[in-house]
Amino acid sequence: MYIGLDIGTSGTKASLIDENGTNISTWQESYGFCNTRNGYRELDAVTVWNAVRTCLRAVGKTPVRTITVSALGEAVIPVDRKGNPLCKSITGTDVRGAEQLSFLTSAVGEKRLCEMTGLNPSTIYSANKIMWIKEEEREVYDRAWKFMTFQDFVIYKLTGQTLIDYSMASRTLLFDVERKEWSKELLALCEIDESRLSTPVIAGTCAGKLALAAARELEISEETKVVAGTHDHICNAIGCGVVRKGDCANTVGTTEGLTALLERPQLRTESILKYQVSCEPFVLPSVYNTVAWNNTSGVLLKWFAKELGGAGETDLMETYRRLGEAMDHTPTRLLALPHFSGAATPYMDQDAKGAIVGLTLGTTAVDIYKALMEGINFELALILDCLKKSGLTVTGLTATGGALSKPLLQIKADVLGMEVRTVKNRQTGTLGGAILGAVVSGDYKNISEAAEAMVKPGESYEPEAKRSRFYQEKLSLYRELYQSLIKINHSL
Repeated sequence: MYIGLDIGTSGTKASLIDENGTNISTWQESYGFCNTRNGYRELDAVTVWNAVRTCLRAVGKTPVRTITVSALGEAVIPVDRKGNPLCKSITGTDVRGAEQLSFLTSAVGEKRLCEMTGLNPSTIYSANKIMWIKEEEREVYDRAWKFMTFQDFVIYKLTGQTLIDYSMASRTLLFDVERKEWSKELLALCEIDESRLSTPVIAGTCAGKLALAAARELEISEETKVVAGTHDHICNAIGCGVVRKGDCANTVGTTEGLTALLERPQLRTESILKYQVSCEPFVLPSVYNTVAWNNTSGVLLKWFAKELGGAGETDLMETYRRLGEAMDHTPTRLLALPHFSGAATPYMDQDAKGAIVGLTLGTTAVDIYKALMEGINFELALILDCLKKSGLTVTGLTATGGALSKPLLQIKADVLGMEVRTVKNRQTGTLGGAILGAVVSGDYKNISEAAEAMVKPGESYEPEAKRSRFYQEKLSLYRELYQSLIKINHSL
């Protein structure tokens, strides 16, 4: 038995999974930002750690061989030598660090910075947040023993070891993506001593066995190995069986991400800067993956169901079912721009706003709901187009996530004009961790063998030719929508 631990922005989930990929039990604890004033986006690391403990206790009642820790990227947690957080964690979408990023970009040069890190310059990364802490919260900075992400924070709590995997390290803007080590040049510019960061290791590295105190508290054997997992996007991809170059995972949750596997030379610096598609190390030594996403996916459908569909927290699923059953197969005559929480790839525009165009007195609530589904997938089509223009060939798409439904999957296939596959176990984030744990345990020789045995295929959705042609025509209009509205939306 293996536990996959998936630490996210809105909750933590742990699953107990056997060697066949069967989900024995899952436990989830929800939380949220503890501060959103003035553009801040803070998570309480103590709350997150308590959620981790609850999840592990809930699913760890039988003998467990491994616990694999994966997490959201970019968040910064200053901790003391005992691993106690010194302040609330600053997450990637927090507005702080913009001035510090400008300094770093100017000092290194945008192209050089991108070549070293594989990242498009953005305020979401950790380096500029640490620099902000140094300038604005000097007492916290001076007291900090380490600056951690949620992955190495939890690994330290469980084992007393300070390890971070390559993919999580890459999201700091301090990691040399080619050399697989902390960049001495960037550390010097940021005036951050390397000793204040965890040791980078390839994902799937065993951090050690559970510390005695943690084992007793969690009631899990101290022989259990703790494994460095990955950035959560990657664990979802592994849990989809996406482990070969050319494969692509589409994770549909609160936000929506595309994780395509590639060789590093395939995604050139020019493409990263032009299309805002970053590149991070995958689990396999010579393989990398994209990080590209849309800020609003499931959260947009939830917004509609609650604000316009009359749903409460307890009957959301019933509202989704009712709206889905009322939809026919005909594409709408509306265009919905899903930038209700700013725009991500390829625009990276936090001031972007949503829009629904083409409304008439004949428009129904169901029409708008379906148009939002279409808009989410038009945005996905633009991201895929960016990947193709960058020279990547996506040979297959596997979708996963809690926001998926049969109508949404069919729209996805029709809009993209390609087969969309699913997997039986939708808990792909925790399954991906279990797959890594199974390899560490020696039950499988490698990731590919473990994924083949543990990932079971689900339903597939083929595009319907007539609808797909209509959506391709509509997509040409959608491409103009953001630029047509940018001046107005930035003025609002």
